[in-house]
Formats: sequence, C-alpha cells, structure tokens
Amino acid sequence: MSAIRKLLPAERGQYRAHLLRLDKADRYARFTGTVSDAVIAQRCESLDWTRTTLLGLFDRGTLRGAVELCFDRLLWPGAAELAISVEKGFQGRGVGSTLVRRSLSIAANRGIRQVHLMCLSDNTRMRALSRRFGGTMERDGGEFAITIDLPRPSQFSLALEAFEDGAGAVNAVLDGLPALLKAA
Repeated sequence: MSAIRKLLPAERGQYRAHLLRLDKADRYARFTGTVSDAVIAQRCESLDWTRTTLLGLFDRGTLRGAVELCFDRLLWPGAAELAISVEKGFQGRGVGSTLVRRSLSIAANRGIRQVHLMCLSDNTRMRALSRRFGGTMERDGGEFAITIDLPRPSQFSLALEAFEDGAGAVNAVLDGLPALLKAA
C-alpha cells in the first residue's frame, strides 16, 4: 500500500535512506551535481524543520519519493524553493506529478506566490513536469531556473490539505500496524 504524507522530524533517517538509495544519475539530477553519502547525511541532519516541509511517497512503510519545500520569509518573502527525488522503480508512475501538485498546494496555502527550482538542461522529466504546472524556464548555463506562479489559497485548498494530512496520518498508523501486531 502506498501513501503520500508529510514527514516528521523524527523521520529524517527515512529521508536520508531514500536519498542514499538514489542511483548515480538520479542523485546527480536531484542535487544538480555529484554529492557524496557524507554530504547527504550532513544535509539531512542539518534540515531546518521550521522552514522546510518534506512530503513523501511511502510504499509499504519505506520512503520512495520526496519533495523538499523550503521557505525563508527573510531571504525569499512570498517565495519557496522545491527539490524532488523519486527512486528508479517508482518513476513514470505519476509519483513526481502528485508530489509536486501537493507541494504547490501546501506552498500556496502558506501565502507563497512563487516556487523556484533548478534542473539540469538534460533533465527532460523535470522540465516536462514543471511545464505541466505552468512553470517558466530560463536557461542558466547547463541548468534551467524554473519559476511556478501559485494561486491564492482558497477554502477548498485549505480543506483539501487538511483532508490529505488526515489521510496521511491514518496511512502512517496502518503502515505501522503489522509491526505492532507482530510485537503483541
């Protein structure tokens, strides 16, 4: 059973394990360059949960895809930065589209007017995904700087996020149920 939900700070280990499972090409695409296991571990340990929302796809309790949405009201008033990663076996199934859609809704519900992301010029999947959400692209050397303008939040978008959070919480409990039953 797969579920999409927000990650809690206590699940940073799941996020680190997910990023470490990315193959060489996907890791390069996610970080727009080569990064070591140690750099990924340090990045996950130093996440500022007061300005970062992580949304992930869990499959049988294991994180397989994630969006990191970073807000900084002082540096980027009204803007956020987005980064996405999906493990090879889960690509091409709409996971990226669903994670991005939900992340854009979360950002809009927090008053964010624009989301920015970077992708390598040969990352055709990310470029197609950003076009699907109305992103504009500017080439910057071997990369594209992408901007997605967001609508204002509505009662519907706020209610939908609350509903999705509730469903995510229920799925998290159900994912842990087999382990609880086994221990009993």
